[in-house]
Amino acid sequence: MNSKKENILVVDDNNEMLDLIQRQLKTFNYRTFKASSVNEAIEVLKTAHIDLLITDLDMPEINGLELLKYTDEHYPAIPKLVISGIPSVPNVVSAIKSGALDYLTKPFTSDELYKSIRSSLVKNYVISNDFQNSKNDILYNNIVGKSVHTKNIIKIIERIKDTKATVLIEGESGTGKELIARAIHFTSNIASQPFIVVNCGGIPETLAESELFGHTKGSFTGATETKTGLFQAASGGTIFLDEIGNAPLLLQTKLLRVIQEKEILRIGATKPEKIDVRIISATNSNLENMVAKDLFREDLYYRLNVANIKTTPLRERKEDLPVLINTFIDKYANEYGKPEIKISEKVIEVLLRYNWPGNIRELENIIQRMIIMSDDLINLNQVPEKLKYDIPASSKILKSLKEYEKEQILKVLASVNHNKTKAAQILQIDRKTLNQKIL
Repeated sequence: MNSKKENILVVDDNNEMLDLIQRQLKTFNYRTFKASSVNEAIEVLKTAHIDLLITDLDMPEINGLELLKYTDEHYPAIPKLVISGIPSVPNVVSAIKSGALDYLTKPFTSDELYKSIRSSLVKNYVISNDFQNSKNDILYNNIVGKSVHTKNIIKIIERIKDTKATVLIEGESGTGKELIARAIHFTSNIASQPFIVVNCGGIPETLAESELFGHTKGSFTGATETKTGLFQAASGGTIFLDEIGNAPLLLQTKLLRVIQEKEILRIGATKPEKIDVRIISATNSNLENMVAKDLFREDLYYRLNVANIKTTPLRERKEDLPVLINTFIDKYANEYGKPEIKISEKVIEVLLRYNWPGNIRELENIIQRMIIMSDDLINLNQVPEKLKYDIPASSKILKSLKEYEKEQILKVLASVNHNKTKAAQILQIDRKTLNQKIL
């Protein structure tokens, strides 16, 4: 019936059903691999080339749906066929959503099984690239999204942008705090004036005062000329103090004076100089907790926190993901000369499900990487493994010695192209024993 010997993995916790399907597949001229649990099946997938997965849904500890999801993302080219003794509409729907191409209800005839296998092997995945921006998506000075969170931030920016009030932006790393600071400045009435970024954790403590406030010629060893500090460079515009929580206490005292007196004193100078600059700060630390532990000056905290913006992590505003994904695809597709590149629906599903601990910065990095590694279509092969579906850790149970023994035998078989004679020689057992151990 079949001229080519495809490799088919059958997964069922019922050994009688496994044996029955194996005998039927043998008459169809297929090569069969068997597994009685999801964990066992995953080991087979890792060590052998599989052309089709046939799995039961109702299994103890980890069910077949988990295996379907795992296979769909880690081995997307493998078609999947579901068998179940408990037919139900929800089960069918869940199986199809998890990547199954067909669904058989037990008991089934040999002819029904063959037709379903042939159908599953020849079906092609249809990938739709209709992933368009919604008309309700917002673009506001490079801030994109349509979530309530994004809209609220834009409302705050509109209220404060033309004031000189100090602004404190709080939130996790990668949530776009600098982007918000830039939006405040470049939509304001001082947009034509300087916007200076200072990484408070990146300046050595011994140089911080000189970098921020400047120094006079000869004020210390190496001061060969008078230097203008960053506060003066930002005069008339905005200075953005990023990661203000990393500022040492001595520098915090100096900053407090600058805010209170609106003047700076260069190192070595005797006369202060007036400045006209708006101060925006950002932090991924909890400054209130730092104040309580005497790690941050309380008076400086209140001076910086006149207007407050709190960013929300990406995992809590996933409705912003589609437009962010499109924005980064457009950006890097053009940058790398691939303006026609598309993204598959399966990849979109993975991106929408992932929780993004690194927030927008992580999303941008991964989109950039996938575009570099793709040609005309971004598919699951370009998705980093850490984003893909995994079997829940709580479901990973300790295995028996028999299971570990079977896994090792399967690995050896795979390494010798499933030549049982060679495998038996390597394992130092006879073929009969080998056959018994992989049942």
